[in-house]
Amino acid sequence: MKKEKILKILSETIKIPLIKLQGLHPDTRLLDIGMTSLLFISFIVKLEEEFNIEVLDSDLIFENFETVSKLFDTLEKYFPHDEPIKKLLILDADNVLWKGISGEEEIVIDDAVMEFQRLLLALYEKGVLLCLCSKNQTSLVEKAFQSPKMLLKREHFTVFLANRQDKASNLQVISQELNLSPDSFVFADDSDYELGFIQLNFPDVECVKIDYEFLDDFCGKISSLFSGVYATTDLNRTQLYREQKEREKEKHLFTSVQEYNDSLKTQITCHIADIGECARLSELSNRTHQFNLSNMQYSREELESFLKDTSHTVLSLAAQDKYGDMGIVGMAVLHHATIEAFMLSCRVFDRDLEHVLLNKIKDLINSPLYGVYSQTDKNKQFADFYSSNGVTII
Repeated sequence: MKKEKILKILSETIKIPLIKLQGLHPDTRLLDIGMTSLLFISFIVKLEEEFNIEVLDSDLIFENFETVSKLFDTLEKYFPHDEPIKKLLILDADNVLWKGISGEEEIVIDDAVMEFQRLLLALYEKGVLLCLCSKNQTSLVEKAFQSPKMLLKREHFTVFLANRQDKASNLQVISQELNLSPDSFVFADDSDYELGFIQLNFPDVECVKIDYEFLDDFCGKISSLFSGVYATTDLNRTQLYREQKEREKEKHLFTSVQEYNDSLKTQITCHIADIGECARLSELSNRTHQFNLSNMQYSREELESFLKDTSHTVLSLAAQDKYGDMGIVGMAVLHHATIEAFMLSCRVFDRDLEHVLLNKIKDLINSPLYGVYSQTDKNKQFADFYSSNGVTII
């Protein structure tokens, strides 16, 4: 289990130096060192974001996290074998998604293949990213996907590569396109040669041989490798990655952010939040760590109370473009002329939306602005944002 990272998150949540936390007896009650019910929820959300897990409702009982010792006992099952959490399953096509070689013989989709495809769809619904990596012609593989027996469709795949390129090179393309480390990959193929070639070039990639004589074995192994991934209520993860890939393809074509935004037909909405947005704003605050200048998290109830308090102002920033609606991607909380919280989702980095949000604040507050900045390992890259934009750091 990644105990050091977990303790670091706990330290940041309850505002106790990590070295002091490490020196406490493991049976010290967390309530005695600053944990509250609100901070407990914040802690769980940070864990889920950091490790790409979702803590089950049955585990969300404060008694299960009453001490550091109990905390580790409860989280043990979310870290099988203490291996990196797997996020992405890369699949060969021929003799994997069907039996036979497309373009050379009639492919077969029998009960065993259907059972495997049902497992893949279940993983997809949980949020596992599926990618295709086939050493065959694109047109032939696409034709196989048109079979009425196919449960999997092309749209279920975040990246779809069918070419004559060696598979190690294609895995490198997938890693770069999705900005994911290979240690989060699982590679499934029927060929011992391909499995060995990937293992040689990417030792951190987990390889699984697909042999339909041992259906239960490979299905069970793949299921266990993704046991740390749990279904979420977020937007469809595959669709988000697909939309983001299309945006990234266009970025290099333009020399300025404005040209890039114009090309995407970007529409931005920034306004004083209404009560119906508080749930999403709370979620954003609890899941945003990089561009979260004060490292603040809020409950929905807190934000609703701010909307009724004339000394506070809550701003909401939403964006959409030709590839999709990104929803609420930024927020700020003001107390008079002090910016208590300012945050932006990483999905819209490098598009200057932070300046849209800050300019809206400047329009509302006709006086010198002050901004709360609390440095963390994740937000330190934005340490000079306030000072570079005329806001006094406090």
